[in-house]
Amino acid sequence: MKPISVDDLINLKILPFDIYNSKGKVIFYAGEILTPGKVLQLKYINELYIDEEKGQETDDELLELLNEDETPDKTVTGESLHPAEIIFKKQVQSPVITEEFKNEVTNKNKEMIDRFIDDGAADPMLCMEVRDSIIDEILPEVSKILYRSQLKIMGDYYYVHGLNVATLSAVLAHRMKLSTQAIKDITLAGMLHDIGKLKIPEDIIRKASYMSPNEVKVVQLHPRLGYKILKDNFGVSENIAKVALQHHERNDGSGYPFGISGNFISLESSIVSICNVYDQLTSGKGEVRVKNTREAVKYLLNCGTKHFKSEVLYTFVHMTNYNDLAPITIDFS
Repeated sequence: MKPISVDDLINLKILPFDIYNSKGKVIFYAGEILTPGKVLQLKYINELYIDEEKGQETDDELLELLNEDETPDKTVTGESLHPAEIIFKKQVQSPVITEEFKNEVTNKNKEMIDRFIDDGAADPMLCMEVRDSIIDEILPEVSKILYRSQLKIMGDYYYVHGLNVATLSAVLAHRMKLSTQAIKDITLAGMLHDIGKLKIPEDIIRKASYMSPNEVKVVQLHPRLGYKILKDNFGVSENIAKVALQHHERNDGSGYPFGISGNFISLESSIVSICNVYDQLTSGKGEVRVKNTREAVKYLLNCGTKHFKSEVLYTFVHMTNYNDLAPITIDFS
């Protein structure tokens, strides 16, 4: 643990790290907005600490990077380029998702989804194949991942959203140093978290414009439907099925379907939840509109620990470079 003073914190808007007292108890969590009231509260505490082992910044690096002007880096090619072009040029130097891998997992996931929609046939083995492909292809390349946008599988959101959430969840679980089996379970849960939507009319699920209150209620049935499908049809374990049930719950109890909070939400569900929100935002499907992946991260930080567990939020924000300017991908299908 490393000491930190209130003076080091006073200019922060959002905490990029947990703050502890001398007894090792967390006072404020990463992602919380540092209001004047909280600063005043900290001034009355004699000793404040942060956890050095988590690599937390003490010099405002996180928010400086997130809030700095989006000025193109001309050192990449020696010429002026759009920020997104530069990011993609950098990524070419260390590719993570190959075209062959993308085609393989997308085709298998589409086959699984179409088969279930057409005749209700579940294919757990095909899901396991996709899960293993993600783990075998992505995790050995973790050291090469500079930006979250390197993990993006492009295509029809209806078929690739689960794959993107599974991929992000695998990397996040790996960064959190979870066991091999936990990573496998979380990856599969990420892939299948929205399977309940397959029981909802496709014209509602694919609706790009305003939904009526009744349509919103119908869509909000999908966590319960997904849990039942995974238990009855796919025969997965309780911890995997529970992710489908809980991935829209929030840390402060403001989510659905049950409004549970804190430790009542499983760690697996919390991991998939933040990856789900991030992929929605960067696919133009979120509650708010962002123009690039960095703005998506800022949105997650603004939601803070009201929505996400602190250790999950903190690790997700720090698992790649913050300064990712890759533009969002909007699927109009």
